Amino acid sequence: MLRGVGQVLFCNSAATGGGLLFALSLADPLLALYASMGTAVAHAVSAGARLDSSARADGLASYNGCLVGCAFSVFLPMAGVGPMGVPLATAVGAAASPFVAAVLGPSMGRVPQWTLAFNAVALCALLHARPLVGATAPAPATAWELASAPLRGVSQIFVADSATCGAAVLAVVAATYSPACAGALLVGSATGSAVGALVGADSAEIAHGLWGFNPALTSLAVAVFFTPTRQSAALAVGGAAATAVAFGAAKAVCGSFAAPALTVPFCAVATMCYLLAGRMPGLALAAAPHSPERNRADADR
Repeated sequence: MLRGVGQVLFCNSAATGGGLLFALSLADPLLALYASMGTAVAHAVSAGARLDSSARADGLASYNGCLVGCAFSVFLPMAGVGPMGVPLATAVGAAASPFVAAVLGPSMGRVPQWTLAFNAVALCALLHARPLVGATAPAPATAWELASAPLRGVSQIFVADSATCGAAVLAVVAATYSPACAGALLVGSATGSAVGALVGADSAEIAHGLWGFNPALTSLAVAVFFTPTRQSAALAVGGAAATAVAFGAAKAVCGSFAAPALTVPFCAVATMCYLLAGRMPGLALAAAPHSPERNRADADR
């Protein structure tokens, strides 16, 4: 189950998952609790339904449940859902996520599913609940808040708004899995924040990391799935910038329904980046992130 938490950031590591839960608790212990609950429910349902055992062992059956718990713990109370309704919705949504992932698998072909199952489950609830109805604009950002925006962008992957949490997430990933992955997260979040500033986004949105979390995931995905080259590094930054632009469009569309865009922009752009593998010089896929060869490489590193 801890690997499921780690797999939100493509980290096939129980140590990383445990560290990430600690990082979330720095922002909000309740957030960490719901992340744990969503992961546990998805894992248990996957086991009970006898879905892919190897995927379950690597946490791939439960990471969407982790994100469902994070999103519901933040957005459902904003929609007026009571304290009894949030855990019930989390349990139901997390239980549904492995089945949605199982259905999506064949349709994705060779492309990873990313967080599509999470988006499908969470948006079904949030488009109905409309948590952003009546949301007030935050106060203008201070210089420090803008400077710490990339860290908040990393924390917003888990729907946390905390520079401390973001710094802890980076430290956990660097210490328990890969410094390169931590660097990709930070670069992607900073790129998204910069693009937000260039297109004239509200400074408060940038400061709270809303323009950084989808680009951070895209940059990380390129770092994980592609062989490191100058071209893949350029793709990581360019993909992050494109994801920020896609976020601006998705935010406008979902905002018209008073719902967040979640990680839909990341899924769209990461898919396009993945499909570039082998089609351009210097862009080649690395060993599968969860193959024995990749696991041995991680152990050696």
